[in-house]
Amino acid sequence: MSYKTLLVHVEADQACDDRIKLASQVAGMFAAKVVGLGCEGFAPVMATGFAATDGMVIEAVRERIAIDLPLAEQRFRTLVGNAEIVADWITGYEYPAAELAQHARGADLIVASRPRRGAAAAFSANLPDVVLEAGVPVLVCADTPAKLKAEHVLVAWKNTRESRRALADALPFLMRADRVTLLTVSGEAESVEQPGLQEVVSRLARHGVVADTLVAPKGSSAVAEVIDRTAGHLQADLVVMGAYGHPRLQEWALGGATEDLLAASSRHILFSH
Repeated sequence: MSYKTLLVHVEADQACDDRIKLASQVAGMFAAKVVGLGCEGFAPVMATGFAATDGMVIEAVRERIAIDLPLAEQRFRTLVGNAEIVADWITGYEYPAAELAQHARGADLIVASRPRRGAAAAFSANLPDVVLEAGVPVLVCADTPAKLKAEHVLVAWKNTRESRRALADALPFLMRADRVTLLTVSGEAESVEQPGLQEVVSRLARHGVVADTLVAPKGSSAVAEVIDRTAGHLQADLVVMGAYGHPRLQEWALGGATEDLLAASSRHILFSH
């Protein structure tokens, strides 16, 4: 099992540089192809009541898109820049999150970035939308320029549908890692189902993955804080996590591990929904 096709959204400016470099790096790990997706949505234009003015605004938006997309492709091909990596290019004219979800049909993994402050959805992919709609795992690059080694991978484990899916989606990384740790964050150690954890360990062992288990007390901290703190203590540069076990609106309003980890951690994170 491996990742053989990676999909990455590309903008015309440096906002996409880190994710393109990460996509190229992961492609090198797995001898994969990288598909760059250049797309900008046609954002709604406020009508002024003057047809001539409205037409000028719409035409200006179209001109921007016509300029941006070739620049994005040029940036993509320059940053990939490795003759050993196969690179393809796709152009779209819908919102980036929607285009990524549509073209995920041809990808094993999407490489994305954390949302930029103030970025418009017409030009920048909304990460939660991508994670929820793509149907394939999404690798979110770290905020720092550190390369992804994935020698020690931390799996945030809870016996839920999302965690089970994430474990399967992360197998290519787990199979090449030197060390894998299954982390369960619990309010009380007695509540952790140890036989269940051992079933997961045995399952991974059949794939050649040697995993250990760790139960961390939640205490007064948020689950995301415990996950990020443990990853730092173990020097794990990749965290694997099932995303949005609760409805996104509920997580946004009341707090949830997915939204909290995006805000609290600067590490590489593999999300799966």
